[in-house]
Amino acid sequence: MKDIMKAKAKGLNSALIKFSRKIADCSSTGNNTPEFTKMVAEEMTSLDFDKVSSDKAGNLIGVIKGYENKDALVVISHLDILSPGEDKTEASLKSGVVKFKAGIISSIYAGALIKRALLPLTGDLIICCVPRLSCCDFGIKYLFENQLKSKLKKIRGVVLCEPTDFNINLGHKGRMEYEIIVKGRLNRNFLENRGMNMLGTMFPLINELEKASKLMPSDSNLGYSNLRIKDVRYSGYQPKEEMNEFRVVVDRVFIPEENLSGILDKAKTIAKNVYKGEADVTINAVLATEKVKTHTGMELVAAKEFKPWVMESHKSFALESLKSLTDSGFKSSFGYWKKIITEGSYTCAELNIPTIGFGAGSEDSIDSGAEALSMDKLESAAYGQALIIQRNIGMPAFGWSSDEI
Repeated sequence: MKDIMKAKAKGLNSALIKFSRKIADCSSTGNNTPEFTKMVAEEMTSLDFDKVSSDKAGNLIGVIKGYENKDALVVISHLDILSPGEDKTEASLKSGVVKFKAGIISSIYAGALIKRALLPLTGDLIICCVPRLSCCDFGIKYLFENQLKSKLKKIRGVVLCEPTDFNINLGHKGRMEYEIIVKGRLNRNFLENRGMNMLGTMFPLINELEKASKLMPSDSNLGYSNLRIKDVRYSGYQPKEEMNEFRVVVDRVFIPEENLSGILDKAKTIAKNVYKGEADVTINAVLATEKVKTHTGMELVAAKEFKPWVMESHKSFALESLKSLTDSGFKSSFGYWKKIITEGSYTCAELNIPTIGFGAGSEDSIDSGAEALSMDKLESAAYGQALIIQRNIGMPAFGWSSDEI
């Protein structure tokens, strides 16, 4: 079986190289998103996927049908949707396969390898490319709540095509954005002592948050939580009511031992202690949201939160996936992401579906693009993902040989 897969992988090399060059020059910013997803869909079709479709959220779904209707497997890559203000960032990285694009390439060609090798599967192989904004995972939620809803009980596992240096990653920290809102009649002396300006009034709160950022908890596998002031917003002074309102926007990375309500309660407590001498001040801390309009025209409001998650290494899906790699010569082990965020925040943390990550490249170099990723590494990523797929939902094919195929 391995010999068959290796032979078919070589036959796909030229097509993989051609598509890699093509996708490297296509931007995902603003109005270019439909063109980008159309190009990826056309590649799936040209590689003989049994079904290729998209949905209102902009998810792209390619299916390779199994010979039976039993265990299925979902392979996920993501598409960064950049706002117009981020066009320069994308343009500066357009040479090479930047950020997410290596995952899209390897996932598609892993599916193509399974298809070309005629490997029998117990259930459908579902390869998805989901859109994602910074700290908003609207795409993956819509995908599982709609297109994959009827298949949830049959899904054996999820493979995330993100950089892991060819290891099997089992989780990462969570990330959220929240706002501390201070509103009310601030005492004139309080304002005068701070120069009668917005920054002076907010400085005590910012100072306390910075102190808190130095006392973050840690996890032995995932590392430290952290806190960063992202923005400060002032709504202005209203003379008639003598009211002021300002908001401090915080980017918060957190470990599984922490939770949303606890983080917001702590933020509110810090702010209340800062302004405890002000009688007419109300303080709140809320999870930030973002209005999202997909390139298909769908509008929604998404919470800016990715939950932390960790998959147990003793689970069969993790063990079999690792063994499929090591048996084929990969020097793989279990690991965890320390920086990046993935759709495992939803598939594992919320849906409890066994989830792993596997891909070429390291998270340390993800922002520098995939110019450092040779075609050999992209080919290895696709081959490794195909091995994981075959080990977990492949049907027994004892006695088969390359001659018989």
